[in-house]
Amino acid sequence: MGFGQLLRNITVTQTDSVSGQTLMETIVTGPGAYYESGGGAREFRGLLGVPAAWRATQLITDVIGGIPWHAYEEEPSGLALRRYPTPRLLVDPAGVDTRVTTYSSWAMDLIWHGNAIAIIWSRDAEGEPDIVIPVPAEYAFVKRVGINDNLPAFVPGEIIYLIGQEAYAARDILHIKGLCRPGATRGLGVLEQHFDTLSLDIEQRKQARAATGAGIPLGVLKSEDPDLTQTDADELSTVWASRQATRRVAVLNASTTFTPLAWNPTESQLLDARKFGHVEMALVFGVDPEWLGSGQSTETYRNIEQSGIELIRRSSLHGHLARFEATLSAQLRPGSVARANLDSVQRADTHGRYESHKLGIDSGFLTDDEARAIENMPPLTPEQRKLIKANRPAPPAPFGGSTPAKPAPGDLKGKV
Repeated sequence: MGFGQLLRNITVTQTDSVSGQTLMETIVTGPGAYYESGGGAREFRGLLGVPAAWRATQLITDVIGGIPWHAYEEEPSGLALRRYPTPRLLVDPAGVDTRVTTYSSWAMDLIWHGNAIAIIWSRDAEGEPDIVIPVPAEYAFVKRVGINDNLPAFVPGEIIYLIGQEAYAARDILHIKGLCRPGATRGLGVLEQHFDTLSLDIEQRKQARAATGAGIPLGVLKSEDPDLTQTDADELSTVWASRQATRRVAVLNASTTFTPLAWNPTESQLLDARKFGHVEMALVFGVDPEWLGSGQSTETYRNIEQSGIELIRRSSLHGHLARFEATLSAQLRPGSVARANLDSVQRADTHGRYESHKLGIDSGFLTDDEARAIENMPPLTPEQRKLIKANRPAPPAPFGGSTPAKPAPGDLKGKV
């Protein structure tokens, strides 16, 4: 299939095999692309212009794209050993783009559209995807084949993907599916579920810009001329507005006065509405409002240290990562699983790491060389090992007294 075929407008009619309900969806490709679902257009790029939406998207996608991904082989003993070399799907899946670009773009589609899609172009000797072609989620449709569908290459009930002018079997597609109802073939995203909320934020910004950008103070232009006609009143208002907008001096006669109306964003509740919009955006994207710059920080230094851990535990990032791991694992050979390496996100500060290493070494479940490996340092040399052993303090005395002196061999004679 040529890529030109992929960039045509597509109209797809989907029929639910259980309820019989029919839904027509249209993709309009090219610059400013959008999609229509059930007759309602849903734009994507323009909504990224909402600062809070952009920040929330960037926060999640940067983590998913930036962290390393590894494959592990499950052993009969229950241990999981890391595979070497790492499968290409987890290192360089698209070839033309870096892993960071590919994974972060998948993450953005997963957030906004509820689905991340790629065509599996080739597989290696073990059957694992070797090269994939990421496809924007709005260009792909998924459905179950119906009895009356004219698709002889597929059987009724089979899930297929319609991309461009081609139909693909599920085995030829990598599909990371977001939150969905049981049995649904596609996930739900921010674009579909919260389009009105995002549009409201844009409208509020337009109102704020209109209220403050014209340079015309709000007020009442009052004339005491009893012979003033509506035409004269409209002309007076137009001239007044023109003078104020261009910062020129306006001259009023004795029968005309201007009374300004006190106005500021707080009094009009516009500022409060926009602050509440930050909270709504945080709820929509599943992040902490403070991470979107709400300006109401109560974090202590300790809390800031734990931001990486909180990002994993308390945000929607945990769910997105779980969906990535499950989908990627299903593409690997049997017995292998894909895991995101979150050490860089949850990594403590230098003092905290060294305290943890010391606790592990003193407790006996971590060796010096294992701690050094965590810090990307080579194993100790024999000279370093002798020096550490000489300088390491003796183990603490047991509770209740000092360590008893070791008896000399002769002191044990005659004792039972």
